[in-house]
Amino acid sequence: MRVAVTGVAGLIGGVVHDRLLERGHELIGIALPHDAWLAASRNTDDERAPARVTHHFDLASVSDAELTEALAGVDVLVHLAADANPSNPDESIRSNNFIASERVMRCAASAGIRRAVLASSGLVQIGLEDRLEPGGDLEGELIGVEHGVAPTSFYGESKVHVEMLGEEYAAGRGMECIAVRIGTVVPNESEHWERGGRLQATAFLQADVANFYERAVEADLGDWMPSSCRGHPQIDSYLITAAQSDSPGRFVDLEPGISILDWQPNAWPEHAP
Repeated sequence: MRVAVTGVAGLIGGVVHDRLLERGHELIGIALPHDAWLAASRNTDDERAPARVTHHFDLASVSDAELTEALAGVDVLVHLAADANPSNPDESIRSNNFIASERVMRCAASAGIRRAVLASSGLVQIGLEDRLEPGGDLEGELIGVEHGVAPTSFYGESKVHVEMLGEEYAAGRGMECIAVRIGTVVPNESEHWERGGRLQATAFLQADVANFYERAVEADLGDWMPSSCRGHPQIDSYLITAAQSDSPGRFVDLEPGISILDWQPNAWPEHAP
């Protein structure tokens, strides 16, 4: 298949790109212009990152015509590009998460892309985590799709917006859309063991990132019935799921993604790599 990956110069983008390339897919890599990428200071130590980029676009300002042309013939879009720093100014998040995602989906539909895998975040539900504490109404449970969203930042709200775009294009355009509430991915994975706490509980190890996105791109959604997942939006071609490793203290439910995409996180290593 022909797969486009936005944010391909980033950490997650690189993991996804390399796994899909290994699987024999044709990759179209989209990332910021090189100078802007360097200025953003994200994953700039990765010497292989520039080679993954086919098109250098600022997705907040590229023309619809140019982006649609770049996406011509693409079967699956993996949209990872975003301002991923919740502490950044609202204007940056508005441009890079709201406006850019709207343009990407609009152009994906114009290009006839059949499936979009959209990066949401566990932070869309962070406001629910206090309810897991002793005495809370979610004590002893896993936070799942049925519990709704509770962002506590503009960044979290931007990821709720991405999920809503998935619903819109699935319901109105017939595009298969998978919204992924991504766990915590860090360059130095030993930090999950060293720091523990929430960082470990939400860990998404890079090996699991690769396995998950392989299935998100390749899995057949033909038998997916949203009614099988309590509280899931009733849109046949739309799937929303959390994705992370099975780390100690995990407090989010990885269904329906495990069942529908047929993936399984690796056994959690006892020690840092």
